[in-house]
Amino acid sequence: MARTSRFSARWAALLIVSVMLASLIPAMSEVCHRAPLGATALQSEDSGAISAFVTDEVGRPIADAQVIVLNTNYTNVTDATGFAFIDYLPADPIGTEYLVYANKSGYVSSELVEVTLMPWDDEEVTLVIRGGILYGLVEDAVGPVPGATVAISTLGYSNLTNADGVYSVYGVPGGHTYAVKATATGYTNQTNEVDMATGGFVVLNFFMVSLTGAISGTVTHVLTEETLYNASVSVRVGTVTVTATTDVDGEYRIPDLPSGTYAVTATMAGFETSTVSGVTVLSGEETTGVDFQLAEKPTKLYGIVRSGTFLVPGVLITVVGTELSANTSIEGYYEIANITVGTYSLTASLEGYNTVTVNGVVIARGSETQVNINMTSLPGPSLSGMVLSTSTNGVLSGVAVIVLGQEGTQRSTITNTEGLFVVPGLVRGNYTVRFYLDGYMPLELSPVVVPEEGLDLGEVLIEPVPESFGGFFFGFDLAHSMMILALFLTIIILALAVMLRVRSFESPGKAPAVYDQEGEEETGEKRPEQGREKDRERKKKDKKRK
Repeated sequence: MARTSRFSARWAALLIVSVMLASLIPAMSEVCHRAPLGATALQSEDSGAISAFVTDEVGRPIADAQVIVLNTNYTNVTDATGFAFIDYLPADPIGTEYLVYANKSGYVSSELVEVTLMPWDDEEVTLVIRGGILYGLVEDAVGPVPGATVAISTLGYSNLTNADGVYSVYGVPGGHTYAVKATATGYTNQTNEVDMATGGFVVLNFFMVSLTGAISGTVTHVLTEETLYNASVSVRVGTVTVTATTDVDGEYRIPDLPSGTYAVTATMAGFETSTVSGVTVLSGEETTGVDFQLAEKPTKLYGIVRSGTFLVPGVLITVVGTELSANTSIEGYYEIANITVGTYSLTASLEGYNTVTVNGVVIARGSETQVNINMTSLPGPSLSGMVLSTSTNGVLSGVAVIVLGQEGTQRSTITNTEGLFVVPGLVRGNYTVRFYLDGYMPLELSPVVVPEEGLDLGEVLIEPVPESFGGFFFGFDLAHSMMILALFLTIIILALAVMLRVRSFESPGKAPAVYDQEGEEETGEKRPEQGREKDRERKKKDKKRK
């Protein structure tokens, strides 16, 4: 009897456990369908799972979005990270196709995404649902306001305006009314309300009221201190340049500037630009005394002188009525700077050419005026040629060419960049032609007979100064080297003379001679009396013979 009781108790316990397990099956199924991020799929050998991530257009996770497997009863809802897990989806070994999408109230549903499941698979998909797009323009009385912040604080969404003052906020849930605030440095905050439609495009513009101040000052001439009328003074505000001009008193004023620090620039035709940085403007205040003293740009007169197609070097260009002048270079170029404002006449003169006068040359403030001149040679034969180096056989520019006539006349020119020279306006006859260039031996051609039709010397070769004649004293040329050598020799000779003189005083020499009454030199030694008597007789005989 006792044994039967124990057996009945065991069966009763087993029955209770079975009932409890049966009651837990639905709960376990729900847990499987709402597995957390990173959970392992609970599927069998004939099922798979889908891990879905739901975001908006800019990648923000969307919570409480519904993930649906089309044409099935399988669905789940995303958590705070935008994740939803669906498992125990039937899966065939050859692959089972499913279409998955997501939606949420206030958003446009995502596109259908195709998923192929194999047994034991856990496929990840990203589903993008689109909310409303809020965009518009932020501007003030001057123009667009770049860098302004437009924010929907309740959602934590915000964006900045671009250089054109345009902003856009993506993924705004529809079906709600939001307070949108625009803020920018130097402006009062602006708040507008907007009603967003589901997935709609909504335009919301803002007009900003600046916290403004002003800048004022004067513009004068740096030297004369005269006020400058119609000078331009400008300030850069964001992407916009605000400009004012000076009145007859040289005064300017720039109003309606947002609070901040600015660089103020003054410009005027013919004057150098001047900028004052770090000018602070406060709301409701005027910053005065932002003054400018402008310096005139230097004037310049320049040009090229030709005779036909030939560039003419050595031409004297004179500004009539002034002391200003210049000579053309080997390229025929001249330049005269710092000419006082006014209207002038120019003259161009060179032996062998007709003098040319150019009238009505206007020099304005800060101007660069180009005046090219064409000269014609005087009647008569010309002498021309090309100068080359014997060492390189290359043309030589800047060679001085001097033409001496029989009557003492002299003409000169220099070779151009192509080594060419022309001496026009000569008369028929004989000439001496000399060529000079630093680093080269002088060359003289004589006589050079110039006929009525002129003479082309062709290629004229000049030789470089030989190394043995030049530069043997620290790189000096021949003339300076010879001077240095002569100086050294003079110093050596003087030194030797001084040394010999000193030596003569220092060495023991012969004492000065002493003579007796008869004119005989006293040597200090006593001569025999007989010898002295013979000398007296010999002198007497010499006197008698005479």
